[in-house]
Parts: sequence; C-alpha cells; structure tokens
Amino acid sequence: MSDDWRTAAPGGTGAAEPAAGAGSGPPERRGAAPGPRQHRADHVTDDSDAFIDLCASALSEDGLHHVAQYHWGVFNYSADILDRLPVPTEGSPAATDPADRRRQFTRVGRQLHYVLGRMDHVLRSVDSGRLVRSVLQFGDGAVFHYYFRSDEYLTGFSLRADTVDAGDRAMADLIAAFREELGLPFLNPGGFVTASCPSAATPWAGSKEPHLVKEGDWGTPDPPVLARCARAVAVNGLHYAGYFAPDTGHLTADVFNDPALAGFFRTLSRDERRTRYVGLGERLHYVVARLNQSLRAVVPGRLTRVVLDVEEGALFYADRGEGRFALGVSLDESQVARADRRMTDLVHSLAAMTREERDETR
Repeated sequence: MSDDWRTAAPGGTGAAEPAAGAGSGPPERRGAAPGPRQHRADHVTDDSDAFIDLCASALSEDGLHHVAQYHWGVFNYSADILDRLPVPTEGSPAATDPADRRRQFTRVGRQLHYVLGRMDHVLRSVDSGRLVRSVLQFGDGAVFHYYFRSDEYLTGFSLRADTVDAGDRAMADLIAAFREELGLPFLNPGGFVTASCPSAATPWAGSKEPHLVKEGDWGTPDPPVLARCARAVAVNGLHYAGYFAPDTGHLTADVFNDPALAGFFRTLSRDERRTRYVGLGERLHYVVARLNQSLRAVVPGRLTRVVLDVEEGALFYADRGEGRFALGVSLDESQVARADRRMTDLVHSLAAMTREERDETR
C-alpha cells in the first residue's frame, strides 16, 4: 500500500500538493480562512468519505489541528488546518512548510503504532484491559493516539500548549462519532463524559491514612514529597501517586485499601498491583526516552506528560527532570478526567516545592 496522497482542500484553491487523482474544492472567497486540507492514500475509496468529513469537522484553531486514520500502522487518510496556523519559530525542529509537516505527522502515526503497541503489551501485566488512548504532551502541544477498533486508530496533533485540553476532548468526541457511524457501543476514553457527574464513590471507609511506601535511601524524616503524594490520592480520582528518583528509590501513596475499590482487585491483590506499578513506572521511563527520540524531528521540546488510558483507568507519567518522574494511577475509567486533574495539581505542587528548595539554598 502506498502513502501517496490524493489531495482535496474543501473551500481552498486546490493548488497545493498536486498528486495523481488530486481533487480541489470550490474557489474560496477572498480573505476567507482556508478550509481543512483532506488527504487520502491511493488505496482508500469513496466509502471512507463520511469518516474523512468527520475528521475535518473535528478541527479548530483552538483545539485539534491535524488528525489521521490508520489500519495496522498503515496510513489511510487525514485532515488538517495547518495552513491556518502561524509558521513555527525559526530554528524549531518543526519549522517546515505545511506539506512537510503533514508527512512528518504521518510518520509519527506509524511509529506510535509500534511503540505504543509494545506498551499495550506491557500494560497487560496489571490486568486493566487494552490501551485505548494515549496523550503525549511536549513543550508546545501534544500528540494524541486513540483506538476506535482493535486494529484501527486515529492520531491527532494540537500544536499550542493552550489547545491541548480542547484537542484531547475533540479526539474523544471524534472517536464517539466514528463508533456511532460503525454501530459500535459508546466508550468513554479520558472519562470526559463522567467528569462533571457527581461521584458515586463512598467516603473513605478503610484506614484513616493512605497506604504509604518508602523504598530507598531517603533519610529521615520522611521527605515532603511523600506527604504531597498522600494528599493527591482519593477514592474518587487518583488512586495511586508515586515519585521516582534514580539512585535513590521511590515513594508512593495509594487508597487501594478502601472497600469502594474492592472490585478492582479481583485477579491481582493490592500488594501485587503496587509491585507491578513500580515496575511499569520504571519501564515507562525508558519508553518515554525512546518517544523523545522519535518525536524530536517533528515537535519541539521534550515530553513532559504521558497519559496511557486503558479500559479500566489510566496511568499518568510526568517528567521531573534529571531522570526523576511522578507516576499516577486511576483504576476507574469513569474517574480518569478527575484523576488527571489531581495529577496535574500534584505536579504543580512538586514544582513549587522544588522552587522553594532552590530559594532556601541561595
């Protein structure tokens, strides 16, 4: 199968990127913003038109800027509004014209199929289902990877930091539209639909304090970061929070002992999950390093945040520099959006603590 594109620019001039079989939309009005660019591989038929149109309708300058569809890692079609966006700053790895950026983004989509496919296999160790959504956030935006069937997925790009949340939600809505078109049941990747619903979780009914673990040479008394992890966890959101440092060890807090979460320990005990999340965190750290290499030629900056959303909950990774990172877990898919917010609050708290420590040493 070929990655050669047939190009259509609804509402555009149709002049850019000519290719065999290229089409063009009606002439655009003078001064009007160019419409979304649509591209399809030569093997894609008109039967995919409805899905390509759904992709185009999901785009906005304040949210999702590029989206592409793949089957087993093979590019099928895409839509984007890259022509509307400002040219990246000179010297940036992404400072190329829209045509080159489209091709770079397509390559990233193929690479993610293999890298995240291996991560999906690793995540099976915690028995929380397959990987359905990934968010890779870098300095000025994010890459999204969403499955809508077991062998078909979408990748999306939001290319400004202030568009990441809207782009993520647009991807979730697009997946819902794809599945509705295919007659498949509704999913809730990201937990966005239930994020505003009142939590059905019962109040903390176990021990009064979260379960704490301190492994490694942290000295005494307990480091302040452990207390911050303990404050971050809750039954109705983030269920596990940890801090990992090379050559020192790890600190974790969790609410696994709460009876409201008992259903998530049908096949793995609480202690088994704790052990496996530590192992996952250490492996994820190396996966992030590889993703940084893969994305370096396409997006500026390094990965600072990774979300791996599975059928039951999600894993959250936040880079803290010098090989250190924070790890969070939600066991409940309906709580993922809340857990993501609590993880963000934890990361901000850790950043503030680091700044305070630096000020004290001056």
